[in-house]
Amino acid sequence: MPRVPFFLLAVLVLATVVGCGGGSPRDPYGSDATPADYAELRLTKTVNDERIKGELERLEATGQLPLQLDQSYLDKTDETTVPLIARFFEGTDPSYIEDQLANSGHLWDPNSPGRDLLITAQGEEFLKKWDVQRAAARNTLTQPSIRYPVDIKKGFLDDPTWTGVVQCLARAELVEAARQANDGHLSEAITAVAYAIAYGDQLNQVPILAARNTAKQIRAEAFLTMRGLLRHPQLEQGQLRTLESVLDQSLRAWPDDTLLWQVDRASGLHFLEMIRAGNLNSLLTREEYDAMRSSGELTMLASRIARNLTTDQAFYLDAMKTVVESTKLPYFERAETLYSISDALNQAQNSGIYPVISGDFLLDIMHAEHAELAADKARTTIWLTALQTANGHPPKPSPINEFSGKPIQVDDEPQKVVARFSGMPGDIPELVIPKLGKRDVTNTD
Repeated sequence: MPRVPFFLLAVLVLATVVGCGGGSPRDPYGSDATPADYAELRLTKTVNDERIKGELERLEATGQLPLQLDQSYLDKTDETTVPLIARFFEGTDPSYIEDQLANSGHLWDPNSPGRDLLITAQGEEFLKKWDVQRAAARNTLTQPSIRYPVDIKKGFLDDPTWTGVVQCLARAELVEAARQANDGHLSEAITAVAYAIAYGDQLNQVPILAARNTAKQIRAEAFLTMRGLLRHPQLEQGQLRTLESVLDQSLRAWPDDTLLWQVDRASGLHFLEMIRAGNLNSLLTREEYDAMRSSGELTMLASRIARNLTTDQAFYLDAMKTVVESTKLPYFERAETLYSISDALNQAQNSGIYPVISGDFLLDIMHAEHAELAADKARTTIWLTALQTANGHPPKPSPINEFSGKPIQVDDEPQKVVARFSGMPGDIPELVIPKLGKRDVTNTD
């Protein structure tokens, strides 16, 4: 997540203020502690503040502390899948995955009309690099209850590189879809798109934001590729039904956000614990460390953090309790709750006890993350509604847009269906799906 480097920055400097090192009496973990050890919350559990103590007791009673949520993830996933998927993730170089994603992203640039099905030399090169893994992953990474390499005990320090690998595999499927479509093999192209979307479905079930955000990106790129397929002259009605079935399955399996934000809160507790221990000075290079210390501003920030840490943590726990309770509601109904947290932070700015960790690190982009995930689900629902309408069975009444709270707009015209993304963030062009009933020839899908 983008905020992690800033966490490391603040915590490192805080260590110079509140004391660091394995021998410090403030640190009960010892010099050999690993990031996962801090999930025990040994220091937080000793805080003599009724707000924090009461909330920790409630979280423990409901199975929402870091170690409990980590065990819950293990219990819900299949241990036998670990060796099966290891070859896709073990030993992966994060910088290589970053380069692969950066160098292929332009193939799905929505500002380049027509690029969604254009096979360039770069696209062919990308597919060659990933084609063997792509074919193997079809039978492995789409199995139910896969245990992805997630370690909730490590909080925000858990390495999310594996999600980038899944996105590369999904992109390889979309390039394969374009290649098949250009060769006139529409059924194979639809199949490849379905596998890409299946990766997004799998990541939806992993309760960490890195996975959900990657799933969102996969779907956005799949939808751009699907727009190209909808314009293909060989497209048939049966293939529209296949696309409808794929998206219907996605939405039926779509989880609510409760577990996601429970795990996010557990990660916040983990990081607050690491701040209390002041034991992170090995996470940055010497050059970065020296540069931060020389600025002076970070030392001042660390002093503010140390002075108000208990109040800060109490604010965070109270805010996250409200957030988690709101997650059963669609985004357009919970947005007011999220705004109220922002208002409370703004009021605290002038109080002298501003919760720095909560306001500047843990909660700073939370509302935006809620909104983006809601927009992802709303976009998927609009696509499904349009496909259902084009296939002759529009939903009645029209579904509600998860993001805006308004009915989804789909115009059912004689030769086509037109869906609009009004009320959605970004400039998303209208979706046009042809009606193909008269062109429905022998279909093997």
